Amino acid sequence: MSEWSVNTSKSGRYTITAQRFYQIDLPRLFGLFNDPESWPTEQPQRLMKLEPNQRIGYSFANLSRVDIRFEQIRNGLYRVTLEHDQLHNELELDWALHYWDLVLNSIFNRLGCEEVVAATAFGKINMYLKVGPLLPTGYHQVATLYQSVNLPETVVVEHAPSWSVNTIGTVTPEHLAAVPTDESNLVVKVAQSLMNSFSVPHARPIQFSVHKTVPVAGGMGGGSADAAAALLAVANFWEMDLSLGQLEVIAARIGVDVPFALRGGAARGTGHGEVLTTIRQVSKLHWVLVPNDFGLSTPEVYAELDRLRSARGVDPRGVREAFMLDTLVNNLRIGASAEEIAPLLHNDLEEAAVSLRPELQKVLDLQEQVYALRAIVSGSGPTVAMLARNADDAIAIASRLRTYGQQAVVTSSPAGPARMVD
Repeated sequence: MSEWSVNTSKSGRYTITAQRFYQIDLPRLFGLFNDPESWPTEQPQRLMKLEPNQRIGYSFANLSRVDIRFEQIRNGLYRVTLEHDQLHNELELDWALHYWDLVLNSIFNRLGCEEVVAATAFGKINMYLKVGPLLPTGYHQVATLYQSVNLPETVVVEHAPSWSVNTIGTVTPEHLAAVPTDESNLVVKVAQSLMNSFSVPHARPIQFSVHKTVPVAGGMGGGSADAAAALLAVANFWEMDLSLGQLEVIAARIGVDVPFALRGGAARGTGHGEVLTTIRQVSKLHWVLVPNDFGLSTPEVYAELDRLRSARGVDPRGVREAFMLDTLVNNLRIGASAEEIAPLLHNDLEEAAVSLRPELQKVLDLQEQVYALRAIVSGSGPTVAMLARNADDAIAIASRLRTYGQQAVVTSSPAGPARMVD
């Protein structure tokens, strides 16, 4: 059965989303999705949309609709994303889940294509980030509140003659071009760390295909999400039976944000950010993200914060230890409104990011014009996260931002943990 994401709208209607990967030629794959008469269940009522080899839309007698999209990951490897919305109650939800599991499994079996090993993890924002003293290790003590957002990074693994990485995605070509395609990429480091930590006699070099939706070097942990997804995918590919604890140990060696990308959801981060305490968040939050075509180096942003503190006569090594606001954590646990949460958002790195890139201040200053509740730099930047009142408000904010010539990505939080993809 496929792994489904289920969302509920303000009106109480359900939307289900799933994705699958197929190693097959696209016309044959598209043809089976465009042939409902061959499906092992009832047919849709009518065809609503048809873009050959790209998209198909159907409607059903209960007035629900499905949108099926086809994306090339590499030559001969395609991702199919299926989104079925306007499901009016739990009975229709159960019907749709069963319906598509039958159809997807039937199509997969009829194609006779090879199994694909893939995993997905999600980007993040820091709703709260206090930076404590500079430590002898070169890192800073921090207190942060991570929030995973529904922007997935998907990693597909296959055997290859040598280590390699290819990328595709919804981010700009400039962002894709900034992703390393050699052994310096975190996904390769993950696999090599697994080889060095455990005896994997049959391990061979891997080709990684990465589908990106998180801005590169944008303060949203896209590389960490890639690493977390690769960790799951490679461990599965090499048939390693590892516990979550073992995976988190490897994750912490790769990068500070990787353990959170593996866990997802909402969590308090202490230490360097890698010591996690999960927060059971009741309500969903809605965000509009404003990415930039330039990136910011996390070490450079921390160094700039140290410089700014020194310029004010504050020794970066003598800063008091950072701590988390219990008020923010408690509000998330009880399901407080976005209006109540907005004043509690904070990021110590924001001034450093703006100092390095003064144009970020213009984006932050758009908060009132676009009617966002709050705007903050995400992590080390340069992505700006704007908090909306609800899902409809987020769409409206994004539309207003575009009239000011800004990019805008609508998303929500928290997203789930890293997981395998069928």
